[in-house]
Amino acid sequence: MHPDNKNSHQKNNHLNVNHLPSSSKLPAEVEKHKFWENPSFLFVCMGVLTIVAMIGTYFIAQRYDDPMIVIGSISLVTSITTLIGGLVIKTIDQLAKANRMKTEFVSIASHQLRTPLSIIKWYVEFLSQKERQKNMDPKEINYIKTIADSNQRMIKLVNDLLDISRIEGGRMQVQPQKTNIVELCQNIIKENQPYAETKKVKISFKYDQSIPLLMIDSKRINIVIDNLITNAIKYSKENNDKQISIELSHKEKSNKILFSISDNGVGIPDKDQKKIFRKFFRANNTLKLQTSGTGLGLFIAKAIVESHKGSIWFVSKEGQGTTFYIQLPIHKKNK
Repeated sequence: MHPDNKNSHQKNNHLNVNHLPSSSKLPAEVEKHKFWENPSFLFVCMGVLTIVAMIGTYFIAQRYDDPMIVIGSISLVTSITTLIGGLVIKTIDQLAKANRMKTEFVSIASHQLRTPLSIIKWYVEFLSQKERQKNMDPKEINYIKTIADSNQRMIKLVNDLLDISRIEGGRMQVQPQKTNIVELCQNIIKENQPYAETKKVKISFKYDQSIPLLMIDSKRINIVIDNLITNAIKYSKENNDKQISIELSHKEKSNKILFSISDNGVGIPDKDQKKIFRKFFRANNTLKLQTSGTGLGLFIAKAIVESHKGSIWFVSKEGQGTTFYIQLPIHKKNK
């Protein structure tokens, strides 16, 4: 890691905020159902039926003088419209119940899994102590390490699922406090440095001296930045020049902080870019690398950033790398 304090005179040389692409809202994930179970489809049917009924009633009234015929036709159309309306309400109610049950199940299952995973973690940490491993052979020590790594992945998955249930239920809590985002980034880079070294990836970090303290939930923003850094390391290409550049920029006029992380990794294919913030989605080229992942990280990251009234977006080209941007507001009282 090569931390480098960037002063205000060097700001425009490293990161020109004016020429960055504007953030765009990518389509949120929508669960797919059969088209006849889709409330939108049923509403369209009701609209079409209403128009046909009005036109049909007009022509019937013009052709027949008998009021009973007109009343009968109107009654028939009203009955059919009421039937479709009932189907719409029933479908919406079923979808709401299914979604609520799914969210509750994920939440309960995740909470129940936390206890045994925590117990496994405590015992593994106990067995990982040097004095406990004196009488173990290297093979047994390696088994313990494998258990620890697998258990940690499970804990992360459970935490991600809990975050998903909170996001979908509108229960994700943000607890802002004054945070030094420069120190936060430095600590996350330090934690990921051993992983970067195993992948032979160099990390550079540059930042403006003028960056103030931010009112953010440090734990949740930590999750976002850590996810972006681990992804950049994980999806690095097999070459001799693996680099990740992290920059923090402060433009006083915009009253915002800009975080960027650039890599020269595998990149994101054009056809997958609109789906990248969806739940459980992973780009095709990353699946070929056979790397572990759930496809939840960026979905959670987007929700966290937007809960801070910020925005997240990226620019990527397959085979050349990706740059993710996060823009966070600075409250006046923070300056």
